[in-house]
Amino acid sequence: MAAASCYFEELVEGEIFRSPTRTIAECDLYAFAGLTGDLTDFHISTEAAKASVFGQRPAHGMLLVSLANGLYNRIGVTDETGMALAGIEWRFLSPGFIGDTVHLIVSVEKKRELDTPDRGLVFWNARLCNQRGETVCSGRMIRMVRRRPPQISQTGGGSS
Repeated sequence: MAAASCYFEELVEGEIFRSPTRTIAECDLYAFAGLTGDLTDFHISTEAAKASVFGQRPAHGMLLVSLANGLYNRIGVTDETGMALAGIEWRFLSPGFIGDTVHLIVSVEKKRELDTPDRGLVFWNARLCNQRGETVCSGRMIRMVRRRPPQISQTGGGSS
């Protein structure tokens, strides 16, 4: 179930969210390779992968980052308030393979107000985990999130 969309002020440091799952499919590797031009043999060739350090075809590292971003969006916590992805810092800890089912766990690390009054930055700690609960990759996502609009006072002014 998706979380309710939150404004900057409503997000609490330390709050944790978990995404739905997604299984990495063979077609994901081919689509990503074609889209990016990253045709590294061990991603697209079973025989090359057998001879690699991985022993089988791993997902591209940047595909894993892209999946993490998509899974973040499936949480829904900033669906209506998110303004931009402002940055990422990422580490790859173990490979993700075809057939792995991954999910994302994010927590609000910190928030920073900006000079522009309608937005702030939220720093998210993020972990992409496989079906065994192992962290495949992790890092920080920095997202620009809309602030709650100021309340407009409503004064009576109708005619009688």
